[in-house]
Amino acid sequence: MKYFTKEWYELCQKVSAHLLLEEDPEAEKFSEEYFSKLYNQRLQEWLDLHEEVAEISGEPFDPEKETQVFQEAFLLNQERAKEILPEEILYQIADLRVFVLNKASQHVKRAVTEFCENNYKQMDKTIQDYRAYIKEASKSFPEDLIKNISFHDSVISAIKKTDRDFSIIFDNSEGFSDINQVTFKDCEILKQESSLIKSWWLYEELYKTGNRYELHVLLIKENNELEELILSFDSISFN
Repeated sequence: MKYFTKEWYELCQKVSAHLLLEEDPEAEKFSEEYFSKLYNQRLQEWLDLHEEVAEISGEPFDPEKETQVFQEAFLLNQERAKEILPEEILYQIADLRVFVLNKASQHVKRAVTEFCENNYKQMDKTIQDYRAYIKEASKSFPEDLIKNISFHDSVISAIKKTDRDFSIIFDNSEGFSDINQVTFKDCEILKQESSLIKSWWLYEELYKTGNRYELHVLLIKENNELEELILSFDSISFN
């Protein structure tokens, strides 16, 4: 990948941590009392919302189950914040538990907002750079290749190999494509890091090298590991 790299995808995960943050002076200092009050408030909001959804859907509401779901998400969000935020910002947060409940001091909110907005600019620049590249490069690609090779959020359910061809079969139940199979003719696999089965297709890049085409794909595995697939091929067909 030259544009949508693993590093770029990780950057994409660091652009929205500020969106739900609410400024609160009480978040400037560590306080068990403040945390407890805030936690109970957020939990009650969660329970009220899901009880309302259950009523609308005609489904039973289980407060104990939803309380556990909230607790697990709360713990997961703390670990995620540690992964996303740089040390210099984490150091300024008086209580990470309060932060993941969307409360922050003025200076922390300002720092997180600046961090996320800078990341967004870098992320968007990469997108715009690729769009500019593919707009020009597409003049040398078959029309069906440009039109159809987009499988974001599709899952690779199976692959087929022959001596010369390589086919990928998709589960599009959560994706956006209506193409179930793509076959790369006279295909050479230039890079494959592990089995493709059950990998989610994220982003792709197209290139032409001589009389052949190259497809670079960023995938994500069930364990959230990012991997790359690079194929060189002579032509392509879709089913």
